[in-house]
Amino acid sequence: MSHQGISKSTRGFIMRTVLKRGYLSRNLGFTTVELLVTVGIMATVAAISLPIFKNFSPSYNSKQAARNIVSQMQLARVHAIRNRVTTVVAFYPKSFVPADQANSFLIYEDNNNDWIQDPSDTIIFSRTKMPAKVNLISAIFTSNGSGEPTQTTSYGFDSQGVAARNGAVYVIGDAKLQNDNGQERTITFNASGKTKISLP
Repeated sequence: MSHQGISKSTRGFIMRTVLKRGYLSRNLGFTTVELLVTVGIMATVAAISLPIFKNFSPSYNSKQAARNIVSQMQLARVHAIRNRVTTVVAFYPKSFVPADQANSFLIYEDNNNDWIQDPSDTIIFSRTKMPAKVNLISAIFTSNGSGEPTQTTSYGFDSQGVAARNGAVYVIGDAKLQNDNGQERTITFNASGKTKISLP
């Protein structure tokens, strides 16, 4: 039925009924009060959530940094076995000088097995910096084969995938990460080449 087929009285009755029941006013959008309440709830949720996210971010970053180190160690070990070479992971703690190299690690092929990065050594993974809000506070490994134990900031794998230096000298130790909240994560490395991440 067309609009013109409805009598004036019928149209008037329909409009009075719609307005009386408030259909139009309810379907035109939010009232000012409803908008203010919604904005207030959103602001409260944001205020409560912000400190949680601030605390979560450094913890998440340190966890990811530790996992990244472990995964790159595994790749360095696979590279050593596959290519029958020695691979070395050199750590540069936060206190390292020069500062532009600090708070990072580097993985390279050690062509002459001296555990010193020479210009002729091939870089396997370029320098990896720690993520924001995470610091590499220490990396101490002990060469505890024959003779007196000596400390180094490097860890590596021989062509068999064992954490050995010059054949009989095995290398063990750990690297410690600390986030902006003071939480530490320790990555422990053993002579077999396995690693373990733990909280102190």
